[in-house]
Amino acid sequence: MKFRIFNSNLLIKASYYNAIIVLVRAISGIVTSKIIALFLGPSGLALLGNLRSFTQTASSFTAEGYHNATIRYVSEYRDNELKQKKTVATIFQLSLGLAFLIGIILWVFSSAWSAVLFKSEAYAYVIKTLAIGLPFFSYNLLVIYVLNGLECYKKLVIVNSILSIGNMLVTIIFAIKFGLQGALVGIILGPIIVFIINFFALGEKRLILFYAFKFELFSIKALKNISIYFLMAAYSTVIVSITFLLIRNLIIESLSVEEAGYWEAMNRISSFYLMFFISLTSFYLLPRLSKTNSFEVFKKEIKSFYVLIIPVLIIVFALIYFLRYLLLNILLSEEFIPTSELFFWRLIGDFINVIAIVLVKQFHAKLLFKAYLFSNGLLSLLYFCLSYFFIDIYGLVGVVKAYAFSYMVYLPIVIIFIYNYYKRNKIN
Repeated sequence: MKFRIFNSNLLIKASYYNAIIVLVRAISGIVTSKIIALFLGPSGLALLGNLRSFTQTASSFTAEGYHNATIRYVSEYRDNELKQKKTVATIFQLSLGLAFLIGIILWVFSSAWSAVLFKSEAYAYVIKTLAIGLPFFSYNLLVIYVLNGLECYKKLVIVNSILSIGNMLVTIIFAIKFGLQGALVGIILGPIIVFIINFFALGEKRLILFYAFKFELFSIKALKNISIYFLMAAYSTVIVSITFLLIRNLIIESLSVEEAGYWEAMNRISSFYLMFFISLTSFYLLPRLSKTNSFEVFKKEIKSFYVLIIPVLIIVFALIYFLRYLLLNILLSEEFIPTSELFFWRLIGDFINVIAIVLVKQFHAKLLFKAYLFSNGLLSLLYFCLSYFFIDIYGLVGVVKAYAFSYMVYLPIVIIFIYNYYKRNKIN
């Protein structure tokens, strides 16, 4: 089998549509962060970061946990309409049921959640708003996953763009008009308004939304198929969100809320430039790895992907580092210049992060459940523990050093798990 650098048609097509989605999402995120930085400052950005982490944790049970399973099985059952409908219906119904259950828990204990997230019970109304908005937030994401599996790329670009721009506009308008309280509510109200817009933008694809109410399509077999993917994604989202929440609160208690805002700013900027690389692994690489059991083919796919992205990573990361002061002024404000001290170690950690995530897609492709739980659990534990010790020695820079060192340990562990998988199964 002759090795080629990459499957040009497929990878270029995937990269093209993925680039559009990422560009719109990144610009929306940058504009939102800029407005929040100007009107609310580092402390406001830190509190918004807590709400985002909490929302992401909740949605891991109602939407994000079905990401890889939805894409895989919707694509796999393309020639079997009944199985495809059963899978989509099962996912939507499970999501709706969990959204209502979690919403009740959020509403009843809203004051307690507010105290944990914002150090005050005064924001209980924000948690209650989240309880109402969670089903809409989840449905927006599920529709995107289904369209991805169906390879409706143009429709996917439209829906993603409406989601990104709609969330941006609502958050900005509420932040300018009502300050921090408005920004917190705007993050949640945005998806509700976007859901209504997307209902019309989906066209004939809006029938997908009604699968949630076709209970005769619910399938136990489909539930079993998605359960492992769900557990993997939910586990990862929960531990990452909890880890970030703990680290953010650690920074606030050990240093200040402003320092936590600088760290949150670094996280936001990092999410912008990582968005393209990480999303492309699911968009292109996951389906490719799912189709083969050969170790040689696996190595060629990984090598071809690395050949494409590593030079780009090096160039982009070098530019980001040398232009960091300019980026902070453009993306945020002069108030965030202290964030410049965090770039070096964060970029090192992010470089290793991308290299590792490319390999971790094999965990999803071959459902290496135990390996995924152990490696990601260890990563989060290391990140928090090293942050706890480093923050007293290095200050805020210690947190990004902890991030880089955690991934230095994580990468070889991932490699060992994949090697042992092929060795254990005696796959050539």
